[in-house]
Parts: sequence; structure tokens; C-alpha cells
Amino acid sequence: MQNTQADASAREAEHAWRHAKQLEQALIELLQQALPASGLCTVGKPLTEQQKRGESRQALCCSLPLLQKKKRKDTIVAFLNFQISLAGDGVPRVGPGGQGEPLGPVLHIAHWTCEFSFDYDAYVGFPATGWQPWLNQAGRLLRWEDDESPFGDEWTYSLRLDALSTDEGLLRRVVLQPVLALLEGAAATTALPDDLPGLVRYVDVPAKDGLQDLRVSA
Repeated sequence: MQNTQADASAREAEHAWRHAKQLEQALIELLQQALPASGLCTVGKPLTEQQKRGESRQALCCSLPLLQKKKRKDTIVAFLNFQISLAGDGVPRVGPGGQGEPLGPVLHIAHWTCEFSFDYDAYVGFPATGWQPWLNQAGRLLRWEDDESPFGDEWTYSLRLDALSTDEGLLRRVVLQPVLALLEGAAATTALPDDLPGLVRYVDVPAKDGLQDLRVSA
């Protein structure tokens, strides 16, 4: 019985990882085509990493350099990052009390002035006490003031993975359209409407030493 359960768990983990990789490729292809077509920027070579715990693959991340012409040369001005966390510290927790239960697999999308890297501790990881100060906009967009990117402040939002697929129409609705709107300065509630499939709602909660942490509402 134990071997049967272990085999089933291994098959389930492999299926989840294949889905994550398929989603990663679908997002890369969509964003590489659509971002230049928008006229906002061109896109450099994707940078990818995996997060492991022992032999267990917990997450992957991809960073797309956003390029604009400066002195006739393509220059990286920011990064559009996404992270697919199946387990581990990239998964937010539900509820304000105690440690909370893990929400489940998520997709994080972010405009940062640096690329995501598990090796260099530059990714979406919880607890969030080290990220401060952020502005939690309408419980759906985390924003940090920044003046380095021509697209304005840094930001991050998250989606439940169980609401997503590799369908291009769905990915345009939940990733491409919000990303373009936010890069162009749209308000959080406009770019990320209430009916956006899989939208994760963040809540600020007190932590030790007067700091803040984040939880998600059930």
C-alpha cells in the first residue's frame, strides 16, 4: 500500500510539474509576441530558474528583460517576471491567525527592476516581512515606489493556478491584458477586475517588531 501511495504521489507531482512547464512556455511565447506588438518595449532572452528542495521541484521562475532604445542601443529598463509555485515558500497562506494553511499552487506576475532569482533570494517568497514597505492596492496588487523603470512603480499580483490553463484566450485575459494596463499606469481595480479568474486577494496582517506580513483571504 505504501509503495502504491508513493507511486501515486510521484505521478501527481510529475503531472503538476509538466503543467507548470507547459504554462511557462505558453506565457513566454505570448509575452514575447504581444509586448513588442504593444509598442511599449521589445523583449530580451528569457531567464529561467527552478527551485528545488532535495529532489522535489517546488517552483520555477522566468524573467523577460524589457528593452527600450537608449542612444540607439537596446537597453534593459525593467523585467517582467513570473513565478509558478507548486509548493514551498512561494505559496501564500490563508487567514490572519497563526501560520495559516498554504493556499495552493499560484502564479505570481511582477514588474520589477531586477530579475527573479531563487539563487539570489529575489523572488516572491513568504513570510513577506522583508519586502516592506509595500502598498496593498484594493487587496489585489502589491506596489513598491520606484523611479528607475520608465513604466513606473514595481508591482506584483497573483493568481491561483487551478484557475489557469495554457489556453491563449485565458492567458491574454488574466496575464497579458492586466500587464499591459499596469505598465501603462492603470489603476489596480481597472487592470485586475473583481471577476478576473483566479485572482488572489492579499490582506496585510501585523507581524513581530511592528512589521507587516501578508495573508490571503479564503
